[in-house]
Amino acid sequence: MKSLKKLIPICIMLLAAVACEKNDPDPDPNNGKENPKNSAAQMTSFSFPAGYNSSITSSTNTVLAGGVYFITVPENTDLTQLVPEIKVSTGAKVYLDGEAFTAGSARDFSGSLQTVKVVSEDESKTNTYTICVKKGNAKIDNKVYNFMRDFNIPGVSISIMKGSDVVYSYGYGFAVKETMERCTPDHLFRMASISKQFCAMCIMTLKEQGRLELDQKVFGEGGILNGIYKNITPYHEAITIRHLLSHSSGICKGLDDPAFTWSYRMDASGNPVPTDTLIQRTINKRQNPYNDGSMTWSPGMAYNYSNVGYCILHRIVEVISGKDYESFLKEDVLEKMGITDTHIGGYKSERRSNECVYYSQDGTNGYSNALRQLAGAAGIITSTNQMMHILACMDGDDTVPDVFSHETLEEMYTPYHYSGTGTYGANYKRYGLGWRMNHSSLFQGSHYHTGNIAGTATIWVGHTNTGMSGAFVCNSRAYNSNSSGSIDDNMYLLLDEFLKSFE
Repeated sequence: MKSLKKLIPICIMLLAAVACEKNDPDPDPNNGKENPKNSAAQMTSFSFPAGYNSSITSSTNTVLAGGVYFITVPENTDLTQLVPEIKVSTGAKVYLDGEAFTAGSARDFSGSLQTVKVVSEDESKTNTYTICVKKGNAKIDNKVYNFMRDFNIPGVSISIMKGSDVVYSYGYGFAVKETMERCTPDHLFRMASISKQFCAMCIMTLKEQGRLELDQKVFGEGGILNGIYKNITPYHEAITIRHLLSHSSGICKGLDDPAFTWSYRMDASGNPVPTDTLIQRTINKRQNPYNDGSMTWSPGMAYNYSNVGYCILHRIVEVISGKDYESFLKEDVLEKMGITDTHIGGYKSERRSNECVYYSQDGTNGYSNALRQLAGAAGIITSTNQMMHILACMDGDDTVPDVFSHETLEEMYTPYHYSGTGTYGANYKRYGLGWRMNHSSLFQGSHYHTGNIAGTATIWVGHTNTGMSGAFVCNSRAYNSNSSGSIDDNMYLLLDEFLKSFE
């Protein structure tokens, strides 16, 4: 019993020791130091939440393209009083346009671009993000931003017209990416083969002035260009203006495109030759109609796209009018439409103050083509806003007075009747005089055309069955594809979708 009494105090002491041990805190993993600070400096999202902005009914989010975060807000938004939400790495500090950012505060986003600087909690890292805010339709604009991302396009301009009223017209990205000069629908872009419609307008103007006929001969005795070129054969003497306008002269069939082939368009020193030399070299090479084994491509037989054909047409304009091509285009055609800022383009050193810079991809050179040499085929620079006004002056609707007669418009917009056999003969109903039409699934009822040279991608559509017109132009050309196809495939599909969205 005495022994048991002695054990009780010992047990109590042991229990106390165990209790004390359980109540001790866990060992300090930092050995008494503060928890390490976060070294991440990422912006995880940027948006304008609907709850903070009265004009925004659903939150807007950015699309990253070319290293820039693009975001569109509704057209009735006051850009000077927008409340952004900026999510960043834990503990990071945020600066908007150089000032510390406070969540929930309104800021001015009416400037050209905004910058978000994120500094990590431990101040070891800093990242800066460029934000580009514009008003518009986010559903449309986000598709344009995604297009720019997929094809590495710095700048885009789009204009949409219903009847004769422009209903949507905006620039996207940058006309000059080095200075981040934002693109507008008044910036000038190279049109590439859309230039052919301008050349057709010149020819049709001369026709309406009574100075030429479309079935008039071009070469040889009695031809408009008689005596200017040598080695003219009976084949050349059969070519008419109508054949050139409809791409049915056959003059380039079986040849590499002379307008873009070194041996035709450049001299031994690498300088562009005059347009007459380019034409003469093509004549020398194509002395007789091309025979592909199934058909002889005599004039009028079948469709064969010819850039040189439109170089010949621009020389016809000069010979008949007595003016240089650009002067006649401006003074006798565009002035009647009220168009004053459309020109023949040049090299980078000749860039106009409101003209885009053109960006090359895949080893191409956006400034390798002599646009004055190719003026009638690929030389025009203009803006999408001007393009809409031109289409309104040529739509058969006198809401905006047309500059051509109904008969002339009918001739331009009616598929040429090719007399040969095969796919590009009598069965080809897709080209009139300078214009494409009858797309298999898009732009029903319209006349349209595209353009394709290095540094440029373009398309315009005039007057669909529902009265819609539009233009979509870029200051770069890509050679890759996405899930919808090439850059051209995407432009066709997107412009068709945009036109239908405003019907």
